[in-house]
Amino acid sequence: MAHRQHWLIRFTDELMTLTSDLTQEQAADFVRRVYAAGHEAGVAEAAEEHRREGE
Repeated sequence: MAHRQHWLIRFTDELMTLTSDLTQEQAADFVRRVYAAGHEAGVAEAAEEHRREGE
């Protein structure tokens, strides 16, 4: 079985290949913020969909 990289490491590394002006810490912080925003949006959308289904 292949070893899977943690999502934070994977996307931090990928971001760092796309830009040369970020430190690893800055890239990881950005990836964390994007992940959190996406998670919050997904939870809000699911709650709204659940609310609409209940009407």
